[in-house]
Amino acid sequence: MPINFRSWFAPSEAACPVCGRNAVNSSSAIPVRHPTPRRILSSLCASCLRSIPWIVHPLCRICGRMERCEDCVRRKARNYALSRCAVRYDNTMKDWLALYKYRGNEQLESVLAAVLAFAYERLTGTVTTGFQIITAVPIAPERMRDRGFNQAERLARRLAEWYGLDYETLLFRLRHTEKQSLKSRRSRVVDMRGNFAAESSGLFSTSVASTGILLIDDIYTTGSTLDECARVLRESFHMENRPDVYGLLWARS
Repeated sequence: MPINFRSWFAPSEAACPVCGRNAVNSSSAIPVRHPTPRRILSSLCASCLRSIPWIVHPLCRICGRMERCEDCVRRKARNYALSRCAVRYDNTMKDWLALYKYRGNEQLESVLAAVLAFAYERLTGTVTTGFQIITAVPIAPERMRDRGFNQAERLARRLAEWYGLDYETLLFRLRHTEKQSLKSRRSRVVDMRGNFAAESSGLFSTSVASTGILLIDDIYTTGSTLDECARVLRESFHMENRPDVYGLLWARS
């Protein structure tokens, strides 16, 4: 049997971090400008890259949903300025997030953050506010003990590194609640009330009133969590110095 010595020195094809297949891809289909998340997304195989349901043209200008949003229509008062989401929360994205959050596949962290970078670039192209402070929706201590990490914080820190933002822990969670995906819209709204408090030491050590706070979470369903966190953040400042809070979420259900 002849030995192919050339293959010893040929560059090996990297495996797709999601499915494990060979990742031979073109970066031309990646809608992110920053070179680092572009490089990360280019490590996906063509099939996985094509399966990402990017929200390119949001219909709701408030929450960034691709369809008409009844939650934004019904909400009479809103504490966040607006939000943008990177992808639709379809079955494929549910699988990706579950692999990271619940099965400990940490190599997906950079992929999910690179996907979120798309929403960040879309948001900065929509608003004139300059962002300097980025923070994340906190999880309860019980969840932290079970999971070992806060996925929103991890994604926020990645964006902070790539785009030159300051990550600050500005919120903490006061109580543990059951999974929001199993509850009605009304139950979600009620559960979120009074569930967060501001880390005043972090807030008042920063000058954010003249810019805006970027708040990161993984999934936007009704906007109840985002809105309650925004309320707490804004009310931690004097009325005349309250900054705008903008939501940035990985997926929109």
